[in-house]
Amino acid sequence: ARFFAKYGVRWIFISRFIPGSRVISYLAAGATGWDFKKFSITLAFAAMVWTPVLCGAALLAGRVVIEYMKVYERYALAVLLGSGFLVWVVLKLVLPMFNWRGRRLLYGRWLRLTRWEFWPTWVVYGPVVMYIIWLSVRYRGWMLFTASSPAIENSGFAMDSKSAILRLFEGSGMLPVHLHLSREENDRLENLTRFMKEKNLSWPVVLKPDVGERGQGVAVVKHIKQAESYLECCDEDIIAQEYIGGLEFGIYYVRMPDEAHGRIFSLSRKHPQTLTGDGVKNLEHLILEDPRAVAMARYYLRKFATELDSVPASGEVVVLAEIGTHARGAVFTDDRAEITEELTEVIDKLTQSAGAIHCGRYDVKVPNIEDLRAGKNIKIIEFNGVTGEPAHIYQPGYPLYRGIADLCRQWKFAYTAGSQNRAKGYPVASLCEILRIIRAHRAKVVFEADNC
Repeated sequence: ARFFAKYGVRWIFISRFIPGSRVISYLAAGATGWDFKKFSITLAFAAMVWTPVLCGAALLAGRVVIEYMKVYERYALAVLLGSGFLVWVVLKLVLPMFNWRGRRLLYGRWLRLTRWEFWPTWVVYGPVVMYIIWLSVRYRGWMLFTASSPAIENSGFAMDSKSAILRLFEGSGMLPVHLHLSREENDRLENLTRFMKEKNLSWPVVLKPDVGERGQGVAVVKHIKQAESYLECCDEDIIAQEYIGGLEFGIYYVRMPDEAHGRIFSLSRKHPQTLTGDGVKNLEHLILEDPRAVAMARYYLRKFATELDSVPASGEVVVLAEIGTHARGAVFTDDRAEITEELTEVIDKLTQSAGAIHCGRYDVKVPNIEDLRAGKNIKIIEFNGVTGEPAHIYQPGYPLYRGIADLCRQWKFAYTAGSQNRAKGYPVASLCEILRIIRAHRAKVVFEADNC
């Protein structure tokens, strides 16, 4: 409004001669309430000047322009593509180099480009998909993996209910207190608070969609107002779960149907991404300065958009990623050296007591590493079926070829178990069923807790 009060006449006049600036200028003039009489007179005068100039230039130079157009016709595509690429380079690479923030964002992009742990899933899984096709031919069954863990619907391929899977472990004494909240309930907040009172729970609690993956929609809710906002945003079935402190690990378990005992194939610790304040730099500066957080800078800058100017006190720890999900910023490490006979025995008995589960990943929490080694005080956050990855592959610096090899081993476990279960009479999902699940998965609106 101040701009139009001072420069309105000049700007509207000039905009008439600058294609691409007109519509947005007219909308801005109206939106700010600029004088319509001034606008009309200025635009009319500009049109009186612009139209004769345009038509006169076309009349005088028309034949010359036509000759140029013949040349342009031959090189138009190359010129347009080259011009587009040049504009992209200037906007995305050159201009950001002129300030520290832009340089750090470029560095973050470089990290994501050069470290495969940040690559899109479809890039990493290219060779894995080829291996899966080979397994399908070898074992004579395209969908055999859906029979790898018959206790779970389609072995947990996609769109599976987390609460239904948790019910398999109800007798273990290793589940956090949790509640399923249906999308059809009208008083979910009241039910949640009543449940917390009955179970003597205090804030925070964990809320997450009953159907979801890669940490989508998972939130650590710290008070009732946040819970209310979350429940209003999330029009899905929800699991409310007791918040468990301590260390978080991913445990990938394998047992073939013809084996008496299973083993732990992967053990990975999930470290929350944190920053430490110095009392001087604001949160945005700390994110961009951190050698790890800068790789996730665009996500963090969106997530903490309202807090970027705040200055954490000296020594204050700021948690950027509370959820143990790599896609949300958690750092994974390869902790297979911590696998013990005691831990293996506990996980083996737990899994066999749950029914026909032969491969998948537990996400668990324990108070300390000693308890993990001893197989004590373990709490199961959730269990991921056939698509649950061996999380140790995402340790920073883990070689790509080894990561792909471990993913291929994971799918070989699934096909081998599926083949043996098929021989025992367990059903294998049809291709049509899997395609239906994939379509439903793609059509599902991804709920992001950060947007609430």
